Amino acid sequence: MITKLSIETKEVLDTSSVQGLKLISKNEYRSVLRKYLPDECFEPDVKHVLHYLTCMAVYLSGMYGIVHLQIIPLKILLAIVMGISLGALTFFLHDLFHGSIFKSKPITYLFGMSVGMFNLFAPLFWQRVHNLHHARTGNVDDPDRSYILAELPKDPISKIAYRTRISEEAYHPLLSLVLISTGFFWYFFATMFYGLIGKKSSIKEDMKYQKIQELFKSKKEALFVLGELIFIFAFQCFLFTFVAKSNFSAYFLISLFPVAIAHFIAMSYIHTNHFLSPLTGDIDDPLINSLSLKNSWIVDKIFSNFSHHVEHHLFPAMGSSHYPKIRKLLLELYPSRFQLIPMVDAIKLLCKTPRIYGDYTHLITSDGKKRVKCLMPTL
Repeated sequence: MITKLSIETKEVLDTSSVQGLKLISKNEYRSVLRKYLPDECFEPDVKHVLHYLTCMAVYLSGMYGIVHLQIIPLKILLAIVMGISLGALTFFLHDLFHGSIFKSKPITYLFGMSVGMFNLFAPLFWQRVHNLHHARTGNVDDPDRSYILAELPKDPISKIAYRTRISEEAYHPLLSLVLISTGFFWYFFATMFYGLIGKKSSIKEDMKYQKIQELFKSKKEALFVLGELIFIFAFQCFLFTFVAKSNFSAYFLISLFPVAIAHFIAMSYIHTNHFLSPLTGDIDDPLINSLSLKNSWIVDKIFSNFSHHVEHHLFPAMGSSHYPKIRKLLLELYPSRFQLIPMVDAIKLLCKTPRIYGDYTHLITSDGKKRVKCLMPTL
């Protein structure tokens, strides 16, 4: 088995097994699970729009309250509620672009843009990159993976940026948690910049950015994404000028602060869903390269069962309301293979482990002195 992860040599994993654990492709799981699932699980879940309407109403009401109320603590509280609502809308957007709510692409896009203009998402770009994540999950060119050995931070800025990430090498766990939302901005806009425009030659061997560039070879689509960004910028200017009355404090509370909270929520899930798990190469085994989380029913309700992440990778186009059915089947059919832990425990593990893949199944510190096994089932 190849253990060194090197982009320059483009080594690949012998994906028949990982640490002696035989990998199973997601299609094999699907063929087994599909027998137990009623057809209604695969129909568009249009009633999920009620969740969208509720969250959008909460968000807009909060915006109105912040602009018109004079009590500062209440304004801050409303901004926090807005951030939670925007986080919920972000996961609605996620389900939406997987086709689990509408069959109509124009309607899907309009709903998506109605979220993206608040959450600073360019919908088409996000959809393409996220679909690539599903196609290449657990591989070296997965756009959502963490650092690999070839990307060890070397220059001072990269080292500082790395130490703001959630890991045992972070400056401080609380600082990393606070900065996790800015990490989303960096990830999204760096990915967009390098994906659409191209990377500087010294690191153009980065396979995940090469893959993203391949998604936007068409100048028409690249210009469309640029148009999305211009529209989002114009909408934010409208919020600043006409809603916040050119008052930056008001604009911060009705837009930037809720966006930061929403991105914090999204990144908390993204980190726990994948960054503790091993890479699996060309065999996408969701029960190995992804992690599902235990949350309270109310948290799952608000965030569209996004804690059911292994379940989502098995059936991405399924309505998220049906994911508990998949979880129940996985616990019955693959009890020793299915990995499920409380989200709080997963965040604690992130704080106690490195974020660099030294090989496909181990995380290492930036100085290479410590090596930790990824979270894997013990069979």
